[in-house]
Amino acid sequence: MKRHYSLLSILAVGAALIACNKENAIETPVNDIMQETSANTHTRGFAEPDGANPLKGTPSENLKAIFEATGPGIITSLGEMNITEEQYKELKEFTDKLVANNNTQMEKYRTIFRWVSTNLTFNDFSNPDWYHMGNDPYEVFKNRVAVCQGYSNLLTVMCFSQGIPTVVVNGFLDTGYYELGHAWVYTCPDNTWIVSDPTNKGSYEMKNTSTYKHLRPMQADVELYWDGSIVYNYANYSINIKEIHTGSASLSIPYSTLGFVISSFNPTMGIPEDISEIYIGRNITTFGESYNMGLSYHGTHLQAIHVDENNPTLMGHKGIVYKRNGDDPQLYYIPGGMSFIELLPMELVDKNTIYNHTSVEEIYFPEGTKRLESYAIENCPKLKRIYVPVNATIANNALYNVPKNVDIIRGVPSGITNITMD
Repeated sequence: MKRHYSLLSILAVGAALIACNKENAIETPVNDIMQETSANTHTRGFAEPDGANPLKGTPSENLKAIFEATGPGIITSLGEMNITEEQYKELKEFTDKLVANNNTQMEKYRTIFRWVSTNLTFNDFSNPDWYHMGNDPYEVFKNRVAVCQGYSNLLTVMCFSQGIPTVVVNGFLDTGYYELGHAWVYTCPDNTWIVSDPTNKGSYEMKNTSTYKHLRPMQADVELYWDGSIVYNYANYSINIKEIHTGSASLSIPYSTLGFVISSFNPTMGIPEDISEIYIGRNITTFGESYNMGLSYHGTHLQAIHVDENNPTLMGHKGIVYKRNGDDPQLYYIPGGMSFIELLPMELVDKNTIYNHTSVEEIYFPEGTKRLESYAIENCPKLKRIYVPVNATIANNALYNVPKNVDIIRGVPSGITNITMD
């Protein structure tokens, strides 16, 4: 959903945020932590361990620890919520009347929670009229029909309109038999964090994680901190690098923030063009899954990513990132700005190994490579030549949607020899 920051929302919640921050303050202010941990980590080189704690509990325990460290003052907008000022105003007026007889934020929250959980119908799509109904909060308010995302969106806006810091989280619901994708809410009325699942009429104090262990938060729709260059959030069950706004040509990813180890690097917006290479320390373990890897879309100009040799999960070779897998490293990420790609040996170069790479001109497959499968190299408009071992076979359409005059060079890159095609 598109980002929409509501000025009315921010003004309404301001006073409550100040009160909650005082109540939830930690001994060392968050801003001081950020200055200490980020001051020397954005320059060239690998960030070193700094004593920060890894997230090592259950997802619910980890998000609890994060929110206890930040306080609800980080919630200053409706995040990615899709709502206009006019729609917000109408929802606020309705909610004002709904809670008119309530005196405390906790009373207001309970009234709002009760109304949302009892006045909406779950959209199981059994009714053809429900097929087109979405989950934006105003649409849910009007239709009174939604899936869990819609329940959570509406609850969030209504609570937020009363100055109650509230954020939507997404993850999984453990039914005891299988897991379902699910959305619910974390909210902080009267300085008390509540985990709220309006779809299933569940409301739990965040401190009592055993009462909602069936909820496994994977990501939260809130920015945890911006240190002037990097924005951090909770995603992929990790402290994640969400955005990079500034940096030198060689950028080092920090080791920690908020006292927790950063373990995910999955940006959601373009990395500045002046950053050409990135240094990944031993802390980063994921860039996201292949279908949801932000670097594939937002790092297309990067020329190299270097990985600390002490990283237990990832390894680097010639600026390319691999997943460690014993003696058989698995290709993970090729920076989009590389013009020359030199891969580690792989017996089979499978479909889409190099895909939509708009900068590559030369690819070198070393000895140990035995076969290029169909569509191994696809949509590479600048490709000029590839180097393959003498005995490697190349399937029909191994090179697909590339220039017709691509040279296939066997062995040492000194000339073209006969090639073996299916």
